[in-house]
Amino acid sequence: NNTQEALKSKLSKVEGLKDLLHVTLEQTDDELAQLRVVQKGLDKAYNQKNRLLELNTKRLNVRAQRPDRELVADDVQSKLNGQAKLLQGSIDKINRCIANANSDVSRLLEARERLQQDMNDKLSALEVDEKALNLKTADTAGEGTLQKKVVTYPHNWYKSTEAQVNDARTRQNDSSRLRVAVERMLEDISASEKAMDAALQESLKEKTMLTSSYKGDLERQAEAVRLELGEANKRKLSLEQAIAAKKEPLALARQRYQLRKSRPNRELVHDEVEDALTQEFRDLQVIVQNLEQKLSQVNKEIVQLEANQRRLAANINDKDQAYQLDAQVLSMQAAASVAGSNASGAAAAMQSKIDSMERDLAEVRRSRVTMQAKLDTLKHTMDSNGEVM
Repeated sequence: NNTQEALKSKLSKVEGLKDLLHVTLEQTDDELAQLRVVQKGLDKAYNQKNRLLELNTKRLNVRAQRPDRELVADDVQSKLNGQAKLLQGSIDKINRCIANANSDVSRLLEARERLQQDMNDKLSALEVDEKALNLKTADTAGEGTLQKKVVTYPHNWYKSTEAQVNDARTRQNDSSRLRVAVERMLEDISASEKAMDAALQESLKEKTMLTSSYKGDLERQAEAVRLELGEANKRKLSLEQAIAAKKEPLALARQRYQLRKSRPNRELVHDEVEDALTQEFRDLQVIVQNLEQKLSQVNKEIVQLEANQRRLAANINDKDQAYQLDAQVLSMQAAASVAGSNASGAAAAMQSKIDSMERDLAEVRRSRVTMQAKLDTLKHTMDSNGEVM
């Protein structure tokens, strides 16, 4: 009869909507699972970038220990500062993506809850209408008039479920776009960081080579000064010996002259001995004065050479310290490389999971296309004929 046909038609329509809700729930769960994988990837990327930023800070702190002479704003310092800025920018981007992912997860969960509620209502309705279809006898004799209980009408009833499904799909699409954007963002910042890190390594290698070269030049200068100082000390010793050798004849001439002054007054004549002693004394005195003047010049030269030697030694020591510190910074690159390798492995694992989920989702989508065709037919029938309540 008409009632049975109407019940069967309604059961068919509810089954169709139930299937649509079931497919949409599966799609929502799939998208939630993929988005949660992305969340984990973002958390790992966030931790990795913070480790790299900490490493960058440690490098800057190590270089801050260089001697004052070596505290220059060189290319290495510029690249370290640039790397810090890049990493902080990456962290900020990841934080924004984490916030967006958290928001999309909440929106998908809200949509899923509404879909599940609708699904539960459809299952309850199916159970009631199946009981009504299978009902053959009444428990009591029917008396009185029918008390209708109508909350909505067929078109609105279908539209309500359709709106829930469309809203869930919109949120799924938003989440999918976010996942694609996150993947591209992570690829972009990874490429930028690798390029910056490679440039930093190259700059550090060039800096250590340049410092080593400067140190070698200074050591050669220091060796030349050492040899020159040795020669100056030899000249000093020679002059001191020459002066000592002349001091005794000079003293002897002076003593002879003083001794002859003790002659009787009658014998104090300006004779040839007087002239010889006077000339000898003056000649020796001039020689000693010249030798002492040369010795003074040599002493000044030695003082200057010793000062140069100390200056070069200090400079060499500073260069050595700077070289050792930059070599330490360069060796710290291994920690960054390990972190990058771990991050790459995590990213690859995340991508593998996403690819697997995408394959599963493709199968669900094919089922959805078939289901959608059936529902379009159902909608067309409802729009054309209405529904018997």
